[in-house]
Amino acid sequence: MSIEILIEKYSKLLYKICFNMLNNADDAQEALQEVYINIYKNLNRYSNLEDNDLKNILCKITLNKCKDILKSKIYKTYQVTDTDITVLENYSDENDIESEIYKKERKLYIVRAINELKNPYNEILYEYYIDEKTLEEISENRNVSKGTLKIQIHRGKSLLKEKLMISGGDSFL
Repeated sequence: MSIEILIEKYSKLLYKICFNMLNNADDAQEALQEVYINIYKNLNRYSNLEDNDLKNILCKITLNKCKDILKSKIYKTYQVTDTDITVLENYSDENDIESEIYKKERKLYIVRAINELKNPYNEILYEYYIDEKTLEEISENRNVSKGTLKIQIHRGKSLLKEKLMISGGDSFL
């Protein structure tokens, strides 16, 4: 089986795994590229496998790649130096940390709610609100007209608002 066929057949599934784990379209795309490189390097190993076994292996490779990325991000976040502490102290003197924490919690809460929506609403709302992409950028990337995107964003916002109201997150709206 060629790499092109594997990519064509499994790209949506693997991208969805990456996006759900990393919560970021750019990170998901980058992880997926690394998965494809890994698959390409070891393509001869997968040539004799049945479809179901191949699918399971590709999913496992993708999950492991995403876990590696998440571990590296956590590791980078926990490396605090003396200069970082000074910067944080200066930052706390100049800024309202409580409002910053509230903003971050709000964003995280909304991101989780967006991720619970069905396709295409979750991906489009994430790109539009979290990644702050323009309609033109999303339209070009997805090969969809701006009118269709506007409708999907409107419907997605309605679904998101409903989900937040049900879960008690209406204070975040």
